[in-house]
Amino acid sequence: MRYAAITLVLVVLTGCGGGGTDLTAYLHAVGLADAKEAEARLLAVDAPCDQASQCGTVSFIDPKALCPMPIYVPYSLVSPTAAAAKTAANQQRELAAQARALSQQPPVACIALFILPPSSVCVASKCQVVPYTPTP
Repeated sequence: MRYAAITLVLVVLTGCGGGGTDLTAYLHAVGLADAKEAEARLLAVDAPCDQASQCGTVSFIDPKALCPMPIYVPYSLVSPTAAAAKTAANQQRELAAQARALSQQPPVACIALFILPPSSVCVASKCQVVPYTPTP
């Protein structure tokens, strides 16, 4: 469905005299990043856990965001697809960076925030993320 929306936007923009190879390349790159995120989310399964060391997070970047912030998703490190999920998430971030480089949006000054990845915990046999909270 997401591809249909991208195609529709491309057709509408091309029909209005806008668009071109730059827009086509950008939309294609966004589509690749979105598809890779969907793949990684399918692979990042939440197998039952016994302890926090069996849990981890994969992160994604929205290729369309003006000021991208990582999105963290918990997953089981002991699942058979754990390594593939991590690889797909790494590829998604690379594809998102390529899409952002092709964007026609003017540069925006973003506030530099250093967001630490959340901790992964095992609660009721399910991997979950707990946001970082500084200790005084």
